Amino acid sequence: MPDRTLKYDPTTPEGQAISRLFREVKSIEDSDGGWNGGDTVDLLCDFFIRLGIDINRGDYQVDVVPPQAVSPEAAPDTVAELLAAHEGFTTSGYPTGNEGFFYAESGDDGYTDFTLLTFPTASAARIRTAMSVLRAAGYTATEQPPASPETAIRTVRVDAGVLRTLPHDATTAERATRTLQDAGFTQHPNNGDRAQVVSYSTPTPVIWRPDWVQIDVTAPRATGRDAREEVARAIATTLTDSGWSVDVRGTETLHATPPTAEPTPMPSPEPVGEPELVPADVIASIHKVLAYSWATEQRDYDEQDPEGQEHHIANDLNRIARHWGLYRV
Repeated sequence: MPDRTLKYDPTTPEGQAISRLFREVKSIEDSDGGWNGGDTVDLLCDFFIRLGIDINRGDYQVDVVPPQAVSPEAAPDTVAELLAAHEGFTTSGYPTGNEGFFYAESGDDGYTDFTLLTFPTASAARIRTAMSVLRAAGYTATEQPPASPETAIRTVRVDAGVLRTLPHDATTAERATRTLQDAGFTQHPNNGDRAQVVSYSTPTPVIWRPDWVQIDVTAPRATGRDAREEVARAIATTLTDSGWSVDVRGTETLHATPPTAEPTPMPSPEPVGEPELVPADVIASIHKVLAYSWATEQRDYDEQDPEGQEHHIANDLNRIARHWGLYRV
């Protein structure tokens, strides 16, 4: 009998699916031991489908914790309808000074289809609101660099996406990133390149302050100081409103630590309710038991050493007698 080296249980439904896949792959094996690519892909697709996985959807299906949101398709009409449903945005007309006005166009970078939103007069705060709304729906929303430092037109790229649930053991840096992401801020990746829009750096632990992170505002070289400081103040306000403690270390740098976790409340005891009344005939029977056993057990109790007296039945008889005032003990 050869040794078994399986790392799965072939008796479970999942294990049986794995065994079936292996047998099917072996059945199409060439004489040289190779597997035809097209046939193998077909078998894998059938394997996933039998396990209830939709091969046309994302890998979030196999996450242990379901995602918070999965976006619809990133088609211009779909994205525009979702954003325009928010009171701060509209696609109707182009009234002068209406920061909420935008229009949607389809985009294609050669790899994927996306929607490009254009905001002719929106402020930085209004753009953050738009990205917050879109991200809450599962979309990936990314502010695009301006055509020139002087232009007031802002654009946001919207791709289909998934908003995954933050794990319960997330680090302080991960929690800070999610808080700012949900609020619509743009995070600058640590890739060594200059930021293309006003962003915040990846939160990094403060070595001398346990559980604190440092966040810096970063921006294109031509960005004015006012724009950078506006984002820094908005970040501080967002974190503070979310219960974080914020220590402003400069006009464009801050330290932050999350709110202390609330202690897990102890479950409330079940209400005792009214005491159950003992029927009269049961009380009468208890009296008879006491009368029958009292003298014998009390005498035996007196003859025991202290260790024997500690667990003697006479203690229980005395407890019952005291409760009803039946004997002087």
